[in-house]
Amino acid sequence: MHISKKAFVSTILASGLLFGAAGVYAADGISLVKAYLNSTIKFTVDGASWTPKDASGNKISPLVYNGSTYLPAKAVGEALNAEVLWNSGSNTVVISTTGGANAGIPYNDAAPSTPSASAPAANAPAASTPAASAPAASAPATQTASTPAGLITLPVNHDLNASGDKYKSVGLAFIQSYGKAVSSGSTADYDALVDKYVIDDLNDYDMGYKKRAKENFAKTVQAFVKVNEKDILTKYAAILKNTTIDGVTLDKTYSDKGATYTTLAYEVDLPGFFISSFSVFMEFELDKKTNTLYLKAVNM
Repeated sequence: MHISKKAFVSTILASGLLFGAAGVYAADGISLVKAYLNSTIKFTVDGASWTPKDASGNKISPLVYNGSTYLPAKAVGEALNAEVLWNSGSNTVVISTTGGANAGIPYNDAAPSTPSASAPAANAPAASTPAASAPAASAPATQTASTPAGLITLPVNHDLNASGDKYKSVGLAFIQSYGKAVSSGSTADYDALVDKYVIDDLNDYDMGYKKRAKENFAKTVQAFVKVNEKDILTKYAAILKNTTIDGVTLDKTYSDKGATYTTLAYEVDLPGFFISSFSVFMEFELDKKTNTLYLKAVNM
């Protein structure tokens, strides 16, 4: 699920009302409702994996009520760089946007050769990123050489951690393709990876997995580019394009294995961004004829 700023206010107000109603039903205008906690729902914010947490840092599962998903106003607000406060005197959820991610930062004053100089102190480690761009031309070749030659499969009885290690280089390739798409506007690299690794149909059904994956990816990139400023896109893309195999880890929170499916989630750190990591989700489905799991989708 992707949280957009356009839907931010309505989501905050709805979630504030729902959570305010929990356990309270005597006052006028307040009703007791029956909702469900759904810990399987995942979130992304601007294309990066996001885990909602409460004020104490504990993971929060969203509520599902009448087919809609609800989260605490404060958790969603902070994810979108907004301040959310409760005014008990006026019975109001107060939402204050703080502007763009670069509000108050003189990024236009930075020297052209050192774009990271405009970043806050917390972004200091990113200063080494531009330097790494010089040998970047050889990096894709090195990573591509270590990736499989064709369709990716898993045996039914595979070990999740071992499988995660086996296909980490593929996860890296898809992560880099997102960075390239954000910076160039072209999804060619991602499309080529899909054509190489993703199966098109399973179990005698005309699923068109490849076409669907390409269309979803293009929409995700377009939405991300639309809501972010150019300098943010440049820094974001640089981190992903220059990520190495050592910078990729298996996200064990979202990697999962069932009787007919497997999800391998890989993440890379995003120093200097309020969303701390970017994740790619490689989804496998069982082919009943061969009793083998095939890669059917790759989502960001």
